[in-house]
Amino acid sequence: MLEADYFERKRRQLGMERADKLTEIQATLENWYPGQTRARKLHQGVLRVTTPSAAVASELRMRQVELLRQHELTGTRLAISIETI
Repeated sequence: MLEADYFERKRRQLGMERADKLTEIQATLENWYPGQTRARKLHQGVLRVTTPSAAVASELRMRQVELLRQHELTGTRLAISIETI
């Protein structure tokens, strides 16, 4: 018989909550910079975001504390790269 939280435990073991967190972060980025950013990866304390715009990258660097606090990512570092999305 399966436990009630079996699937939740498996999601945590596989790191699938990171995908949920990335979806939330992408929604925030879409709100701030529609169509100009992508939350690519959240792994080992690093959030990777890409944008094709140097101006957006600079503004995002200034707002990184706000972004990380909003999504409860204390101890996480933001890595921004400028490339085609």
